[in-house]
Amino acid sequence: MVLCGSVHSTPLARRVGRSLVDLPLPSGKTLATRHFEALSGFSQKHSRGPIRMRMIYDADGQVPRGVGEAPPGECVIEQDPSPIRGVAGLLSDATKEIADDRYIVVCNGALVFLEPFGELVRSMAATEADVSFVSSRDGAPVGIWLIRCGVLRSVKPVGYIDLKEQALQSWNESHRVRVVERPRAYSMTTRSLSEYLDALHAISGGASHGTSVDEDPYREEWESSFRIQEPGAEVAAGAVLHDAVALEGSRVGKGAVVVRSVLCAGAVVQPGAMVADQVVTGTVRKERRR
Repeated sequence: MVLCGSVHSTPLARRVGRSLVDLPLPSGKTLATRHFEALSGFSQKHSRGPIRMRMIYDADGQVPRGVGEAPPGECVIEQDPSPIRGVAGLLSDATKEIADDRYIVVCNGALVFLEPFGELVRSMAATEADVSFVSSRDGAPVGIWLIRCGVLRSVKPVGYIDLKEQALQSWNESHRVRVVERPRAYSMTTRSLSEYLDALHAISGGASHGTSVDEDPYREEWESSFRIQEPGAEVAAGAVLHDAVALEGSRVGKGAVVVRSVLCAGAVVQPGAMVADQVVTGTVRKERRR
């Protein structure tokens, strides 16, 4: 189950006007397709039968576009029917028809995994626990869980039940709960502009350190790691996208420079203009020299 919602909508999600799982990656894919392909690869290698991915989004959130060419039934997009149930409540409601001895993998849709998905799942399964999750020594947020469906029967059918603060504490007393620890962060979130760009930088082969053009744009090691131009985005010859993303419907004029920014549908960077460290929704004009 890929959870695509959040308690509060982030500025990035509001301004791009799409679900975070539909943000593009350097490979020409999206977060959603990356999750689906990871699951499909794991299913083919380790499962006795097909595994279905269920993407669940908030009642007030953007509807995910889906995962492209996924076969019918292998990826199902659902809306959370109750915005006041919490993650544990949502999972309990969504698994009522699944046998108690079956397991579900739960992950945050806004994550980019830095380790193979299959290895993370196998490491949790090896604990033979009722509930397991992957943590890291540096305190990075937990992003993936393996839960036996029978455990979810203990979640109250009414009311808000949080997964970590409420349900997990209860399960610790009555079920076998295990933690798989990694020496460093195994995933990166994409909820803000800086997080999203850092994740793109990391999976493009760079380190995740949030470089800004304001630090020193002329130093020799300041090199671009990625340049993403979605189909339907217009980028003129001679324009520069430096660790930047031009979404469908955006336009970049000749000689313009876009650095560590995301250009949304309708955004225009006029010829010769420069923009850095922004989510752009309007028009950026070239500054006049005084």
